Amino acid sequence: MDWFSLHSREVMWAGAAVVLLAGGGWFYNRSRELKSTRAERAYYQAVRPISAGNLPLAESDLRKMIQRYDGTPAADQGRLQLAQILYDQGKYQQGVDELKRAEDEISKSERYGSGVHLVLAAGLEQLKKFPDAAAQYEKAAKAARFDADRQRYMSLAASAYLSAGNKEKAKQIWTELGADSKGAVAGEARVRLGELTAAPQPRS
Repeated sequence: MDWFSLHSREVMWAGAAVVLLAGGGWFYNRSRELKSTRAERAYYQAVRPISAGNLPLAESDLRKMIQRYDGTPAADQGRLQLAQILYDQGKYQQGVDELKRAEDEISKSERYGSGVHLVLAAGLEQLKKFPDAAAQYEKAAKAARFDADRQRYMSLAASAYLSAGNKEKAKQIWTELGADSKGAVAGEARVRLGELTAAPQPRS
């Protein structure tokens, strides 16, 4: 008690600091929750014009929503949707560029980590950049949470490698996928592998 009497002022300020820190943490977390909730509402509002076929308006609304709520899961989803809208309008390079600017950030998301690579790969395939598309499919497979998804994405990577003329890489992937008898794409992998290894028929 003597010590407390001598140091009561210090104890009071220390206690106040703890309360302020705890309160600040609560307000910070609450602010983030409210921002995420508002972002989700803004996202669904922004994509409403899609059902009416008004893609330019949806594109404009999504850009505004992403800028305002950058850093939220809804903004990540908005970027993926924006890229898809751009693809639907034939603006493949713009869609790829949009995702490239946020690829590193979105790829860290547990919810959309594989999605950003899948949508990027789709755009790159449309641009005939097959090696880059294959690399994105492999990134999607690495980020996938489930084996079935990982196998499907690797199958897409193999197809992209084949389109790029890299038959050996495609063969390697399909061999690995076909070796898993219970795999999600094992049957398809064996068919593709058979097509690659089949000897050409002699002309009559």
